[in-house]
Amino acid sequence: MDRRTWMRATGGFLGGLTAAQVLAGAPATAAQPGGSVVDVREFGAVGDGSTDDTAAFRAALTAAREGVGGAVLLVPPGSYPLSESLRLGPGTTVHAYGAHLFRTGDTSSLLRNYATGEGPVAGYEGDGGITVLGGTWDMRGSRFHATCPAFVLTHAEGFVVRDVTILDVPEAHAIELNAVRRVRIEDCLFDGVWVAPGEPAVPNRHEAVQITGATHAANLPAPQYDGTPCQDVLISGCTVRNTASTTTAPYDALCGDHYVAAPEGRRPLHRGIRVLGNRVESSGAYGIRATDWQQSVIAGNTIESPQVTGIYVSSGSGNPLEDITVSDNIVRGAGTGGGIVVSNTESGRNSAISVIGNTVRDTRGETGIYVSRTDAAVIDANTVVVTRHPSGGNAQGIQVQESPHARITGNHVTDIDGDGIGVDTGSTGVLLAHNTVLGASRNGLALASSDIAAHDNRFHATGSGSGTYAIRIGGNAVSVSCQGNVSRPGEGDTAEAAIGVMAGSRGTWITANDLRGWGTQGLLDKGTGTVASNNPSAAV
Repeated sequence: MDRRTWMRATGGFLGGLTAAQVLAGAPATAAQPGGSVVDVREFGAVGDGSTDDTAAFRAALTAAREGVGGAVLLVPPGSYPLSESLRLGPGTTVHAYGAHLFRTGDTSSLLRNYATGEGPVAGYEGDGGITVLGGTWDMRGSRFHATCPAFVLTHAEGFVVRDVTILDVPEAHAIELNAVRRVRIEDCLFDGVWVAPGEPAVPNRHEAVQITGATHAANLPAPQYDGTPCQDVLISGCTVRNTASTTTAPYDALCGDHYVAAPEGRRPLHRGIRVLGNRVESSGAYGIRATDWQQSVIAGNTIESPQVTGIYVSSGSGNPLEDITVSDNIVRGAGTGGGIVVSNTESGRNSAISVIGNTVRDTRGETGIYVSRTDAAVIDANTVVVTRHPSGGNAQGIQVQESPHARITGNHVTDIDGDGIGVDTGSTGVLLAHNTVLGASRNGLALASSDIAAHDNRFHATGSGSGTYAIRIGGNAVSVSCQGNVSRPGEGDTAEAAIGVMAGSRGTWITANDLRGWGTQGLLDKGTGTVASNNPSAAV
């Protein structure tokens, strides 16, 4: 058993041990070279849940800041009422396994790396090198309603938050990351946010972890507002839930940001954000919201029943989002916005976004996977199962729009209340290959752009009624290549044809497609300049 696991397993038995004994089994990151151990009990903390321990913590933190090389603030198991924020100095490690720390009034955050009135800090020059290990940090927002995050970290670098539980935050965030870099948030639990009754829903306000930049006071009252972004942030192994649902609401997302515009109009771009292996059990809007990110990865997360969208990659400022991978996530029961969505504003474009190996099931709104305004997107090896539109709209399995040169390959799409895969206007030069569509109420493929190559895809039981097809080539499509696809009608299939070329399309090439079982309904051609050959449609 490693030292960190030993500490957690024996947390209930540490109250009578000395600081040296406790830290002998502490995580390696807790002990700072040359630092000292400051035990809050030695400064008068009682930890009985009723005695105000604020003065003891204040004195202990003062002693810790005066130490050379940083210090370990030891908070033994117990329950500690606090009436003010804990101001951590550079190099401080808080060791709080088994401890319960809670607010006793409408104070500010429980923990921060700055104090109001200290003066502006630029870039990443503030107090960093801070580690917080363990503890339940209870904001009691249901009782004390003044808006504030639990932890606020700003204008600095080098933070670790591990094995922390944060409860009942009043209309804000569990952790605010503002203009920081080299951050690790690991194995934490974020449980519930208090929201004023009757407050209008704003689906980008209460993220558990806010990743934002130093733009102005609307983001954080901690100048300098120099536009510094966040860089090199890891969120791993965390859980978002809402167990006290009678007094709290779910967070709007595990992570994300507000759309608070920077003074110059565009927000800073965050880089090197990794959101890996987390679980979102309850969400009032999004599972994960990547706002103004570049060179980032969202992978291996499980997201259950987000009310809007499972994973949302976007910019509200038209920033160019690029080099982002969304892979191996599971999204179940996404709401009105869809399962995985990549988008931008009318003035912005994305590039090199990859959506690979995800499973999206039971989408209850728009598309299972939707990519718009993105150049050279890769949508590969995803599984989309069951889409249902609440008002009978086209709940497509996969859709791209205004996204030229996308590669849509190797996806498996099943039981879709709409088109299996849709390629819409502005998505020229798209490749669709080796996809399987089983059961789509409209078209298996709906192609409404030009220079599309649809090769070696397989369709079964797609289309329902007049005007639906296994492959539909729309009236504004030019130079579409349709080759080597296999289509089989389902039992009682009522689609108009296996392949339908609509009036207005030009220069479609349809060759070597296996349409056996469709008979005279193999190909319906209303286009101009269509070349069709070797597309057998006789009975199998």
